[in-house]
Amino acid sequence: MDQTITDTPLHQYVEVNDTYYRIYERYHPDLDQIARVRRAQPHAHVVVASRYSCPDCARNLPRMARIAEHLPGWTWEVFDSGENPERRAALNITRIPTFIVYDSEGGRELGRIVENPVSGTLIADLLGIVGAG
Repeated sequence: MDQTITDTPLHQYVEVNDTYYRIYERYHPDLDQIARVRRAQPHAHVVVASRYSCPDCARNLPRMARIAEHLPGWTWEVFDSGENPERRAALNITRIPTFIVYDSEGGRELGRIVENPVSGTLIADLLGIVGAG
């Protein structure tokens, strides 16, 4: 049975903003596709650069929070890119949102989703990042 988690830093980020939360509530991802991501990469760490005022962040962070609910072995970290310019520069982030997927916390970078998914959906991009696409 699918373990659902809703207490990640990503969820906490989404829950405090009414716009983000409304988008989160309306999004229902493809659970079969997420299961493919989970099988290919049972554990990962994702660093997310965001800002509440960014329209692309408002579209994609709530959706990623829904996806995160079905990736229990994944950990999530969110930071405000405007308040952390040094970190943004150190991670070579030029546009937001940026989702950086690592094989583990402090591990090897597997790939990034920058601004919007290139394949059309966040899940499809994650499948490509974890080698299951």
